[in-house]
Amino acid sequence: MSEEKPGTEIVDYEKLLADMAKTATATERPSSSTLSFKSGIVALNGEAIKGNKISGIIIASTHANLLYEGKWDPNNPENPVCFAYAQDGEDMAPHPASEKPQSETCAKCPKNQWNSDPNGGKGKACKNIRRIAFLPDDTKVEEVPTMEIAVAALPTTSVKNWSNYVNLVSTMFSRPPLGMVTEIGVEPHLKHQYHVTFTAKGVIDIGMIRALMERAKTPAVIELLHKAYDPNVEKPAEPVRADGKKDKM
Repeated sequence: MSEEKPGTEIVDYEKLLADMAKTATATERPSSSTLSFKSGIVALNGEAIKGNKISGIIIASTHANLLYEGKWDPNNPENPVCFAYAQDGEDMAPHPASEKPQSETCAKCPKNQWNSDPNGGKGKACKNIRRIAFLPDDTKVEEVPTMEIAVAALPTTSVKNWSNYVNLVSTMFSRPPLGMVTEIGVEPHLKHQYHVTFTAKGVIDIGMIRALMERAKTPAVIELLHKAYDPNVEKPAEPVRADGKKDKM
């Protein structure tokens, strides 16, 4: 809708409102939950899930490449210094917010090649993972637009399980994960300590599909999956006495 007053320009109120909405969302981050698998325990916002399994609807996923500096310290976790995202995994390049971008593209980056892991082995220095957006399995169609999303980062050792699951539901049900109720669990693994598993528990009612598809492509969900990490803050050095010992803080 637009309006014209004598001696003034036409005001496009739809565009004006859209611009105001973008300004508002730039300062208000969408709320979300965190689904994690640390130490082989399925937890939602830090609370362990009974039975170590949770069922829901995986409405979206993305490829993520994350490069961390130094040895991983679970007690003092740091953000990746270079990171990239792409829903289809193609043409990935460092995110504009990357603290230390390593290359123009991920394909050409030496840290994204096999045998580049500084800890040895045949792995990559850059971790190629998946991030998924998840809704509770009891979500009703009218709740889809506003239900809080849970976001999970799948470890590199579980990416193959995810890829196999995507192909399985496509072959058996002719559906993407968005069209399925999926049970996510964790099982012990001799080589990797644990890995994340995916089990099809049923198909989603066709009446919910449109609402799920529309929610999946909203900027808020994309922003949750394509997380922009803040630069790491350098920790102040601990004071050292003349005798070489560190003072206790």
